Amino acid sequence: MSNVIQGTKSFSRNIDILQLIADAPKPPTLTKILEQSGLTRPTLYRVLAALEAEYLIIQKPDKTYSLGTRLITLARIALAENDIIQFARLEMEKLGEETGETIHLGMRSGNEMVIVDKIESRDTVRMASMVGMRFPMHTTGIGKAFLVGLGVEEAEEFIDHQTLEKVTQYTTTEPELFKQKLSEARSLGYIVDDQENEEGIVCYASPIFDASGKTVASISVTTPAFRLKENRNHYIGPLLNYSSAISSKLGYKAT
Repeated sequence: MSNVIQGTKSFSRNIDILQLIADAPKPPTLTKILEQSGLTRPTLYRVLAALEAEYLIIQKPDKTYSLGTRLITLARIALAENDIIQFARLEMEKLGEETGETIHLGMRSGNEMVIVDKIESRDTVRMASMVGMRFPMHTTGIGKAFLVGLGVEEAEEFIDHQTLEKVTQYTTTEPELFKQKLSEARSLGYIVDDQENEEGIVCYASPIFDASGKTVASISVTTPAFRLKENRNHYIGPLLNYSSAISSKLGYKAT
C-alpha cells in the first residue's frame, strides 16, 4: 500500500484500490478485492463507487472490475508530455535496429520499475512485456540498472529495507552479494539480468541520467537466452552508446 500523507487517507485508499485492480493478473471480483485490500465491505463499496463515478474503473457484466477509459486518456497525456520518453525514443529505435532485440525503457515507481516505452524485436519470437507493466527492482535489468545509477549509499539503503524475493532459481536474494554485483556494474556502466526475472530471458541494462546527475530512467536490451550471441559486445557496445546519448540529450555531462 502507498505511504499516506496526513489528511489524504481517503485519497490514498482510493489509489491503493485502483493499483490493486491494475496489478491483478485478471479483472478481480469484489470478493477478491475485499480479501486483498483489508477494507471493510461498506468502505470498499464507497471506494469502488467513487472510482466508478469518475470513470477510473468499470464493473463488467461478469461483476469483475477493470480500469476505466479515463485512465487511457490520462496515460496518453502523461506519456506524450514525458521528456524522457520523447528524448529516448529515437535512440531506442536505433538500439533495437542495431541489436535486433527488444528494447525497454523503465522508470521508477515507488519500490518497483515500470516499463514506460518499448521497441519490439524484429524477430518472430518476442517478449510478452508491455508498457505499464511493473517489476521488482532487484530482479530486472532496468531495475538493477536504476540502482547502479543511484550510487552506493542510496542503493544500499534501498536494498537494506527490501525483501529480495526469489522470482526464478537465478534471482539474487542475498543482500551482500547483490551489493557486490551493483558495485562491479558501476565500473562497467551496465548490468545483466541473466534469467533472474524470467527464465530463458537475458537483459543488458544501463542507467540514464539527467542534467543534475540524477538517475531518472534505465534502458535495456532483452533477448531470449537461446539466441544470445557469444559476442556479448553485440549488446553492450550499442547499449552504452545509446544510453549515453539519451543522458546527453537530458543535459547530463559525464565527469
